[in-house]
Amino acid sequence: MRFKSSIIGMPFLAIILTSSLNLSCISDDNEPEEGACGGNENFPYMEEGNQWTYQLESFFMADAEMTVTIAEPLEPGKFKVLIDSDLIDEPIENIWFSCGENISQMNTATDDPLNNIFRKNDPAIGATWEGNNNNEVGKYEVIDKNVTVITDAGSFVCDKITFHIEDAFNVDTIYESSNYGTIKYDGIFLKYELSQKNF
Repeated sequence: MRFKSSIIGMPFLAIILTSSLNLSCISDDNEPEEGACGGNENFPYMEEGNQWTYQLESFFMADAEMTVTIAEPLEPGKFKVLIDSDLIDEPIENIWFSCGENISQMNTATDDPLNNIFRKNDPAIGATWEGNNNNEVGKYEVIDKNVTVITDAGSFVCDKITFHIEDAFNVDTIYESSNYGTIKYDGIFLKYELSQKNF
């Protein structure tokens, strides 16, 4: 019996703090149409200055606060994003790129955005895709829609999405809002939920 956490392979604290950015490898049937990249129409929260604060609970370390800030536009639809916590010395920097129906996370501005899809716009119940986390491929599946999630930041209508690595015991659950992004993450090794936002 194996337990796997939906975390990407980075130094340990960075692993914990970036797990909200569950990376997926795009398949051919998810590829956006030509010219579809570079806008925010499907993701209204992709705006410079928007910030999320999460209360983080980890199996491995003390509870903490985590902030995610859209820090700087790099080109249309592409933003530098900073992830910060009192658990790390300086913020972790990522790049998010909204491309048609997807948001990608990129390590550098020159990475291929179609390799690292981690959010989808309004996926249907039953929609699935595979993602590579912690060097093992897992399956994402939308199991419910219009689920109300109440946190200290308010009440949100979310898609309920599971993530499972083959042969692992645990199945993690992600609650995504079309208007506000990740609201709650519920896993065996890591849990967090939105406590405040500035937009």
